[in-house]
Amino acid sequence: MPIRKTLATAATALGLILAAPLALPAMADQPAAAESITQDQLVAFVAAMQAVTEVENRHQAAFEAAESDDDRAQIVAQANAEMVDAIEATDGISVEEYITVLQQAQVDAELNARIAAMIEG
Repeated sequence: MPIRKTLATAATALGLILAAPLALPAMADQPAAAESITQDQLVAFVAAMQAVTEVENRHQAAFEAAESDDDRAQIVAQANAEMVDAIEATDGISVEEYITVLQQAQVDAELNARIAAMIEG
């Protein structure tokens, strides 16, 4: 899967996460600089991103087939909870750190390339 599509999927998942009232701390205006993101954090981020993508993929068909906004909201709420659980179950990264790395990867070509290389193995 191309890294842009992967990050777009992760960004969609991020959108789902942020759609729920999670009471996350306010994020800084600027994401952390790529230099401050360690290799261990990137390894954890990639693992969490893959888990989040799996959750999103599991819920996508049900979301698209939902007949009402209420049904879609319930599916999003369930997916959100599972995504947060997936991130929290990943060693070495918190939900807040996941969001920070994702935001930075969307604006930092070097970081994006590092993540792409890790995904492609």
